[in-house]
Amino acid sequence: MKIIKYILFLFIGSNIISCSDYIDNEITGKQNLDTYYSNYTESNKAILGCYASLSPQDWWETDFFWLVGDICSDDAFKGNSNEGDQRDFGNLADFNITSSNEWLDSKWRYTYQGIFRTNLAIARIPEAPITDEEINALVSEAKFLRAVFYFELVKNWGGVPLLTEPISVSDANLERATEAEVWALIESDLNDALNYLPLKSEQASADKGRATKGAAIAYLAKAALYQKNYIDAQNLANEVIISNEYNLNDAFQDVWSVANPNGNGSIFEIQNSYNDLYDTGNALPVLTRSRADGGWGFATPSSHLDNFMGDDPRRDYTIIKEGDYVNEEYPSYNTQPSENMSGRINRKYFLNSEDRPEKSEHKRSPLNHILLRYADLLLMHAEAAYYNSDENSALISLNKVRARVGLDDISATGQGLITAIYNERRMELAMEGHRYYDLKRSDRLTDAMNNFMNYNLYESTDEYDAGNDEGKYYKEEAHTLFPIPISEINLSQGRITQNPEY
Repeated sequence: MKIIKYILFLFIGSNIISCSDYIDNEITGKQNLDTYYSNYTESNKAILGCYASLSPQDWWETDFFWLVGDICSDDAFKGNSNEGDQRDFGNLADFNITSSNEWLDSKWRYTYQGIFRTNLAIARIPEAPITDEEINALVSEAKFLRAVFYFELVKNWGGVPLLTEPISVSDANLERATEAEVWALIESDLNDALNYLPLKSEQASADKGRATKGAAIAYLAKAALYQKNYIDAQNLANEVIISNEYNLNDAFQDVWSVANPNGNGSIFEIQNSYNDLYDTGNALPVLTRSRADGGWGFATPSSHLDNFMGDDPRRDYTIIKEGDYVNEEYPSYNTQPSENMSGRINRKYFLNSEDRPEKSEHKRSPLNHILLRYADLLLMHAEAAYYNSDENSALISLNKVRARVGLDDISATGQGLITAIYNERRMELAMEGHRYYDLKRSDRLTDAMNNFMNYNLYESTDEYDAGNDEGKYYKEEAHTLFPIPISEINLSQGRITQNPEY
């Protein structure tokens, strides 16, 4: 699975017609899905096409939306201060959100595209003339990915239409399921998948990055945590911990290194690789880099986050501020403050010049995108253990994360302990797209946004982002969910109902 996005050109969505006289001759180059799954190679390509839906061909399809978890929080601003550049992205950061926001539309559409592909694989692969073992393994990967896609939908919109068969929109039941029903499908798919998925240590090198049993269990733990089912969340997270499949042996600065794909602490990440022919890479390094350095300048870390991190060892590997020393190539980094809301950029997605593609860089960067890692899992375990009144287990997991960066153990109890766990999540996972979702699932979003606005408008003396009023339209009653795209409501002829307050 060296470059799984190649499959976008080989499988679903490609209808390649012969250059012969198509008026008089039968079309011979068009892929017929009725006969496509005729062997293992074709079935495997179908699964790789499902993986490709996690990050399709161009930056605007899904890559840009991974930044929403930062900009809809106190960790980051829209970033690029050119008002007309991606205005709807700025509207998300400002919570001036309507059902016609183009980025919500893209996220919805391309996530359901991924679901269609997984549904097609789940339906067709069992009919392929391959072994039962091969069928079970491939279908398990499809179910794992379908669960990941539905996870993305439910955390953004709540209850959504549940499509579990590869049918057209006209044949689909487009009424919204409840959140509980969506979570139930996610859990069912993950439980089905883990029975046939390999451990990470059992994967051949060519298969690294594909779904594993540990990833399925970790996502089950995360699903339980989102639903405040703390007993299951702790038990499932503990299964991952005691499996010894993952560790924190990689230095923090190497977690997001382009030279460390699928590292020791990686539970699941989107695979990217530069190729001169295909658009197979990650857009995030260009989307977030300084405009003075060939980037587009979006999702810039806030001084609120910078001050919060203070002298934490992870700060320098999370934030690059105007004038910071990065390395010999960048002894005094230029963030181009005139077009940067905070005079800062995200270092986790930063690539040195030798690691950047020579052309079409914005969609070819080779950096993998980590969706779930072991430190996140340990902190989920700590949080669930705290709410299960198991403070000793919570402290053990919390302090493992701190020890990796040389910080002293914490011995807090009660409210001080859960505060320490939440603070550690912010430090460890900053600028990885988790903050907005962490705040809202733990009922802290309103307090955080009020604090952020007060800091920016009345307390901050930062030379770059003091006085920034981004987020001023936040409303507690509306903004724990996003509005359903109006295009989808219209397409369903009103069968899909809108979220409250939109």
